[in-house]
Amino acid sequence: MIPEQVDGLGVALNEADWHDLTVDGDTVSALLTVLARDENGDEVADPRRTLRMSGCARLVASYRAVRADESVSEPLALDLDGVRAVLRRSGGTPIYGWQFVDAPVPGWLRSHQLSLDRLLGGVGGHDLTLFQDLQGKAHLDVRVWFSDLSVLDGTGHPLDLDAFIAAGVRWWDAMYAGQRSDRAPGIVALAPPRRRWRDRFRRTPR
Repeated sequence: MIPEQVDGLGVALNEADWHDLTVDGDTVSALLTVLARDENGDEVADPRRTLRMSGCARLVASYRAVRADESVSEPLALDLDGVRAVLRRSGGTPIYGWQFVDAPVPGWLRSHQLSLDRLLGGVGGHDLTLFQDLQGKAHLDVRVWFSDLSVLDGTGHPLDLDAFIAAGVRWWDAMYAGQRSDRAPGIVALAPPRRRWRDRFRRTPR
């Protein structure tokens, strides 16, 4: 994976909804619905995408309850089935921040606030970080170290990685150009646009 693809994935994955996570040996798959437009400029009819990471060396998760004073408690123990149960029960909310692949080490990982730490036998080399704000009551963070990344569409067919990135870039370019989105009407561009992608939009209440 080249640096341009790493940066492009930050665009293509921004504001995607995260629904599920599965582990099969040293392969980890994350199911999301993404914001994407086809080459005609139309929003894709089926936005489901699976990120399939192979050669995974390690998977860690941090699951922390949020107290009434809005501070975050110590991590709660969680296994892989528990991660899936949390996502299925309360997940499906957007990930955001423009950096998901090879991102800086987050604070919860630096401070070893881990609910789950599993070695998977692969060689790693890159990492993917996902999170869920679980209805303001808890927070789930996951990082996976992997060597190769592929993308599947909603029917399980492979997608070219660069084509996947391009579809996400088209969606954000259309949003900045003022084109309405049926899938994410609450995301609007700020004016005037700033240099950094992450400063150029805001999310209205859903």
